[in-house]
Amino acid sequence: MGDLREDVVNDRGAIKKLQLLFPGYHGYRVNEDLRDADIYLKSELYKKMLGIIETLKQAEQALTSNGIFKNLERIGAVRSKIQAVAGEIKHHEAGYSGISPPIRIGKEKISALYDLDMKIYEGIVNLDSNVKNFLNSCISGNLDFSLLSAIENNIGDLKALNDSRDRILYGGV
Repeated sequence: MGDLREDVVNDRGAIKKLQLLFPGYHGYRVNEDLRDADIYLKSELYKKMLGIIETLKQAEQALTSNGIFKNLERIGAVRSKIQAVAGEIKHHEAGYSGISPPIRIGKEKISALYDLDMKIYEGIVNLDSNVKNFLNSCISGNLDFSLLSAIENNIGDLKALNDSRDRILYGGV
């Protein structure tokens, strides 16, 4: 996935470009564009997580089709954890940069949030790979339930990364 911050800047319309000419609006416009890129990225992360959940459902179906019912509850619990983390990622704050906000979130913090979301993206790619490998093992009948442990570790890593968002925004509050 490319850097969406550049895409948002390149897609500025006439009004947004005009705002850049006014000293009071310039910083606001830059921060809002960064925030928009982060919001779009979080939306894409959420969609990717939903795809992972669907892949895990396919793995469950493959197991039951092969008459294997071992660890179905564990797979369901893993799926629930993924859904919970996906929801947290989707709804976590992006940081408001308004003209006179109660807590000032500057360009550096908004960029740090975007960089954090890119790390989360990398974690989601790893999770997706492990879930697909698990699906393939379910389809082939050569079950590798150790992949479930790797998937659970991926989920924990994603949750920890997402939880660090508040430290970036508010300094650990």
